[in-house]
Amino acid sequence: MFRKTILIASLVVLAGPVFAQDDAIDRSGIYESEGDGQSLRVDLTHLSGDRYSAAISSTVPITDGVPGCGGGVAGELSIDGTDAMLSVPNEGFVEKEKETLQNSRFCKVSLTFLDEYTLELEEDSGCSYYHGASCSFTGTVVHEASGI
Repeated sequence: MFRKTILIASLVVLAGPVFAQDDAIDRSGIYESEGDGQSLRVDLTHLSGDRYSAAISSTVPITDGVPGCGGGVAGELSIDGTDAMLSVPNEGFVEKEKETLQNSRFCKVSLTFLDEYTLELEEDSGCSYYHGASCSFTGTVVHEASGI
């Protein structure tokens, strides 16, 4: 009886870390969308723990009367549950001018996972330097594996 109790207790203790590892969702992959005249892409690469490398790009093609634009930004972020914030120094920040949404010290993009395959991006501030006036890092993108 004593051996059986020790065996069961050992299995419970040893299984704990294995089950705990399954709690973290690997969000790595390529997320894309095309619509409303804009292509949006996010490439997430898992680094360790909750840390990821993120590369976001946006493109609007040149059409009659519309100049088009494109650009991207990259950096590291931490994913906390379903939320993350990419914040990178804004290379276009002008120190001598008043800080505004356009002239911000940082380009900030919030990321929210709506489900396993869908990611919503919202450009918060200071990113026009990276993509031009007609583009944005706002939209909804879907993981490349969503149709499998």
